[in-house]
Amino acid sequence: MSGERRIIPMRKSLSKKSKKVIEKNLEEFTGRQSLIELTRTGAKMMLQVAVEEELTAFLGRDYYERREGQGGSRSGTKPRTVKIGCGDIGIRMPQVRDAGRPFHSGVLPPRVTRMDEVQDVIPLLYMNGLSTRKVKKSVYKLLGKRGLSHQNVIRITEKIVEEFRQWKQRDLSELKVLYLILDGIRIGARARTTEKEAILVAWGFLEDGSRELIGVSLGNQESYSAWKGFLEGMAGRGLMCPLLTVIDGCPGLGKAVVEVFPDSDIQRCTKHRTENVLNKVLKEDRAKVKASLGKIFYTTTYEHAKEAVEIFKRDWGKKYPSAWECLQEDIELCLTYYKYPYRHWKRIRTTNAVERSFLEVRRRTRGIGRFNDEERALTMVYWQMKELRWYGVDMTKEARAILAGIKVSKLERIAA
Repeated sequence: MSGERRIIPMRKSLSKKSKKVIEKNLEEFTGRQSLIELTRTGAKMMLQVAVEEELTAFLGRDYYERREGQGGSRSGTKPRTVKIGCGDIGIRMPQVRDAGRPFHSGVLPPRVTRMDEVQDVIPLLYMNGLSTRKVKKSVYKLLGKRGLSHQNVIRITEKIVEEFRQWKQRDLSELKVLYLILDGIRIGARARTTEKEAILVAWGFLEDGSRELIGVSLGNQESYSAWKGFLEGMAGRGLMCPLLTVIDGCPGLGKAVVEVFPDSDIQRCTKHRTENVLNKVLKEDRAKVKASLGKIFYTTTYEHAKEAVEIFKRDWGKKYPSAWECLQEDIELCLTYYKYPYRHWKRIRTTNAVERSFLEVRRRTRGIGRFNDEERALTMVYWQMKELRWYGVDMTKEARAILAGIKVSKLERIAA
């Protein structure tokens, strides 16, 4: 059938041609490559080996072998570009002549130009704890081939962990962070236990409008002490106090921010607050209550938001006193973003910037199970989040003027 991918049976050992491909690519791992370059090299090698193995199975013989009664032979290669998540890689697609039928790769069908899932496999090598058997199982699931040797696995994983170790100890004094976004994700960070632990994550929007992953740390239960230690660790490496810190409703997080960065404004996540309020409302009223909350968090000015708060109290306060109590708790911290540039509101009124990256981490690690230890867990979260591409904030002339005014006001307040 034309829509089906044809899987060619896999041999028990790699062909001579595939071994040469591996040996050639192994040389590329010895240099000082960035993690992105390493991913491209690993993906290129894996796909090149896979298509060579397909062709060997298709012809029924290894590279340079000749057997009587078997038609078809290799006829050079044709360059082909494949897009993966971290860039383009070049594959040499083998060509065939006199075979009596065309050779079509099942790994790289003729019209396929993107294989983003290949990038996901490379970090899985490390997450599987240097277990070659598990790694080959992951690769086989993706490509239906044995793609990587034990030496490749070791080299790749050593590169991954070493870059993470250097990254988590780097100097942060040069980062000019406007907005610091904090949140945590719970995953199985250790073997031999069924409990999940929190990994604390900090994203930052910088003065040039770009977005950068700033910190990743194990936080156990997202407690006050865990968050304070995480923030103190970044401050100790030179991270300056941000203008605004965006947090969820985690107990103790707000207190930790105030103690470590006392001059930072705090924005409570409006999405979390909305969910908390709706949890105290009957199902039949949730749509209307949500609309009332939207008039608070999605209006045009702080004054309009305050008016909408009073309207919410009038419409729902008596019927749902617990919902009203939940809404008015720290309500000013939920409205902090209104004094910042309008174009930035979407990015800073919630912790969605971190939540979206968590969705990617969960998607890419689904079904893998628990990590062997906490360093592998942290390395994987770092790897997955570092390669994500999300929008920053627009630093228009108007936005810069508003931010400059906020900075001046803070300096005057500190001086007083």
